[in-house]
Amino acid sequence: MRRIVKKLLPDSVKLHIRLWQRYFDERKSGHRYPTEYAAESIGEHIFKLRQVIKKGAFNDNKIHNLKVVSEKIHNLVIQPGEVFSFWKLIGKPTQKNFKEGRNLIKNNISSGSGGGICQFSSILYYAALQTGLTIVERYPHSIDIYKEHERFTPLGSDCTVVYGYKDLQIMNNFSHPVQFQSFVSNDELHLCLVSPVKIILNSIDFKYTEAEKGVWVETFADGRFLGKNFYIRL
Repeated sequence: MRRIVKKLLPDSVKLHIRLWQRYFDERKSGHRYPTEYAAESIGEHIFKLRQVIKKGAFNDNKIHNLKVVSEKIHNLVIQPGEVFSFWKLIGKPTQKNFKEGRNLIKNNISSGSGGGICQFSSILYYAALQTGLTIVERYPHSIDIYKEHERFTPLGSDCTVVYGYKDLQIMNNFSHPVQFQSFVSNDELHLCLVSPVKIILNSIDFKYTEAEKGVWVETFADGRFLGKNFYIRL
């Protein structure tokens, strides 16, 4: 009965309920979220990542959306124990601040406001894996839509974000602050993690096991198993 009622509810009501659930869960967790920005680098140790922005449908819109995200993330300082939340920082994607772009929703390719920003959440997730920050919340895409020659990042290093439902949350488990710096050009996405203390990077590996309808991906950091996800292949 509960599932039937849930299906009958309008999407706006479902979202409102989910946001309230998140609010109470976060209150219970006691997490602190960063709000501080520093105009200058907080340290001399910098870890850099760069990804190509592949051209395709809604290309100009995707670049616009990535720049909106970049402006909110650039120079953000995360103190020890604080938790970075993608959606707390970015806010609800609307037509006022984001343009239409490609999205993957319920195993289907569609479009909507803020489409394409998963490339930003993915590079943040990949940076967290390599630097050893604690992943509090992360969801993989359900479908692998790329051919090998089309990838800008390894399969398994992605992170999808859906407002109210799927967030990327990363905790600074170090005893010192870290800072994000970012820049988006017309064909590249740049992300830096700045630290006053040298960070020893993890070696991230992905193990792939082919299945009938897709592929299982296991993630390892310095040989330590982190998790396993399944990707449908069209």
